[in-house]
Amino acid sequence: MKNFFTVVIAAFLLVSASAQSPQKLSYQAVVRNPAGKLIQNTQVGIRISILQGSVTGMVIYSETHQALTNINGLVSVEIGGGTTSDNFSAINWALGPYFLKSETDASGGSNYSISGTSELLSVPYALHAASVGANNFSGNYNDLTNKPLTDGSETKILSGANISVTGTGTIAAPYIIKSTGSGNPLPEKITVTTSQTWTVPASVSKIKVELWGGAGGGGGAGAYSYSYNLNNGGDGGSGGFAQQEMNVVANQQFAIVVGNGGSGGNNAYYSYPSYYGDTDGGDGGDTWFGPYKAAGGTGGKRGSYTWYTVHGSAGTANIGTVTGYATNPQSNTLDKFFGLVRSYLSDRFFTSKPGRGGSLQGYSNPTAGEGGAAVITFLE
Repeated sequence: MKNFFTVVIAAFLLVSASAQSPQKLSYQAVVRNPAGKLIQNTQVGIRISILQGSVTGMVIYSETHQALTNINGLVSVEIGGGTTSDNFSAINWALGPYFLKSETDASGGSNYSISGTSELLSVPYALHAASVGANNFSGNYNDLTNKPLTDGSETKILSGANISVTGTGTIAAPYIIKSTGSGNPLPEKITVTTSQTWTVPASVSKIKVELWGGAGGGGGAGAYSYSYNLNNGGDGGSGGFAQQEMNVVANQQFAIVVGNGGSGGNNAYYSYPSYYGDTDGGDGGDTWFGPYKAAGGTGGKRGSYTWYTVHGSAGTANIGTVTGYATNPQSNTLDKFFGLVRSYLSDRFFTSKPGRGGSLQGYSNPTAGEGGAAVITFLE
């Protein structure tokens, strides 16, 4: 088999036009046979590798080329543009020295029989250093161009409720932020379970209101069409939920209406030859805070209402930025929300508990639904 050799005859030049670190380098070599004759107009296979530290160092980048020699035996390729799974732009040129290893297969394949290694000298490093130097900061703030303003207008601080801001933000007159409130800590929250007129305390400027409507009562057990086929009374529906955050002022008043729980119905009584007198459960009342509402659940139906037990419905006609209800009307666990995701509600996951329907088989009487409530949290 004949031996071939290559001679590198060109410097490494930056091909990329950007001012960043080199993205491609030009590589040229002359391919000759052992007799010194040029290998002309022939496709050759070339593998280029960049080694770190020494001529036997770790290969940090490698690529292959299929290149055609010209009439002078000259072959030209762009390092960084060959076939590779490596990233040429990821090479940190500051961690040198680096060495270039070239391998050639004069038959155009990948059976590389000619190789040579030489150190990459100053050109790539100079280009890299020039790029760094063009963007280097001297450490003197006054050397920068397009500096941000430092006349006090570069920062905007606005006063708010119970807050005052003085100064211009300059060294001579720095910003000073002071609280103008009473200095007393705000109460964490209050719970309202009866209807009333509520007045905003003097130190409060923002509140969060959470409302729960009253739940429906359970219906009484009875028989449909005076038969002896006894039906249980329906369970009541759970109360709805509403939430609203609002800005308020001291001494502002709000009308609070807390919905009552629905009353329990009555079981039927027996008078020969049939059962008589079962009644529906009562509806739960709506809870209001000003214009915001959590709807009450409806009562369960009496057993003689139809052939089947009919439960009440959850309160769903709620008004607020966040509203919700239990998708199972007989459950008191809130699991359906509109306005915000459920994770926003960290205080309470339960709505008003619905009343249970009566039963003649087990001789249990219907129960009333739980009343509603309003919880007011002071935010500012």
